[in-house]
Amino acid sequence: MKSSLNTILIAITLVSGMSCTHEHAETPKEGAGIPDSVIRNVQTAPVVSSSEEDVIKLNGKIQADDAKQAKVFALVSGRIKSVNVEMGDYVHRGQVLAVMSSTEIAGFSSDLITSESNVQLAKKGLETAKDLYDSKLATEQDYLNARITYNNAVAARNKASQIASITGGGKAASYTITSPINGYIIEKNVTSNTEVRPDNNINLFAIADLSDVWVIANVYEADINNISIGDMVKVNTLSDPDKTYSGKIDKVYNVLDPATRTMKVRITMSNPNNELKPEMFATIQVKGKPSTPQLMIPANAIVMDNSRNYVIIRKNGKLLVKNINLINRVEGKAFITGLSEGDEVVTASQVFFYQALQSN
Repeated sequence: MKSSLNTILIAITLVSGMSCTHEHAETPKEGAGIPDSVIRNVQTAPVVSSSEEDVIKLNGKIQADDAKQAKVFALVSGRIKSVNVEMGDYVHRGQVLAVMSSTEIAGFSSDLITSESNVQLAKKGLETAKDLYDSKLATEQDYLNARITYNNAVAARNKASQIASITGGGKAASYTITSPINGYIIEKNVTSNTEVRPDNNINLFAIADLSDVWVIANVYEADINNISIGDMVKVNTLSDPDKTYSGKIDKVYNVLDPATRTMKVRITMSNPNNELKPEMFATIQVKGKPSTPQLMIPANAIVMDNSRNYVIIRKNGKLLVKNINLINRVEGKAFITGLSEGDEVVTASQVFFYQALQSN
């Protein structure tokens, strides 16, 4: 160990905030080995009572908001002729995603054309029956029958038109698949020449508005009682680990996954720059409920020697070495026992002071 004199000189040089106005160092106090001018200007921080906030670390991933996405299915069977979009493309509502040829659409188109022709014929028949009825050449029943025929023809045409509208068909055999919302293509399950059936439960496309996204986190059983709606969280992703996103838990799924023995929670995050993308891996830190107040000091004030923790305190104009018990460290804070609230702990050059005091 260095000599006491050399240690004092190092301490005097490194003490932050020490006054430079003294022309001569004062004589060290008996037994202290450190000048009074150094002790008076040493950097310290008070011991305070503070509640420790337990931080729970979770893993999860980014997902599209269910309320802001749409899955696109085919309402008829057929064969895909062309696909106009790729994964990740941004599309607008009504934009054509794919075109399909379909015998069902051809049948619907034929029904629409036939129904329109039937309406025209029924209308002619109704006009003729009315003229004959007005001229007393046809009975009232003949006129009523012609009106019923016309009304039935109109109803059949309206039905055929609605079916064609719902299926996206017209007077052709092509079925056009369009986007129902603005957003990004996050799923694409078709290619050209794919055979499509309406009874297949796999969607052709999924489109999501990513202006808001969900962070779905997994909570282990041991932490379930420490997690609740409204808890503040910090989220980091592998793509930019230095950037932290803040949010809060807005949904707790009160069931456990039997395979992983975890419960899911949801954090809704604003995503104006589309930095958070579906399926990104995320780490989530949840601020738990504050504990009973404990004594707290800056973590950098602690000196470790022979697996024991010490601090230097300034008391009655002297520097003293105190052994402490470290309970926990949280983000630069150390929760301890062994001191009293209001004690002043040295926070700069404490290792050199510790060596100087130990050498005396």
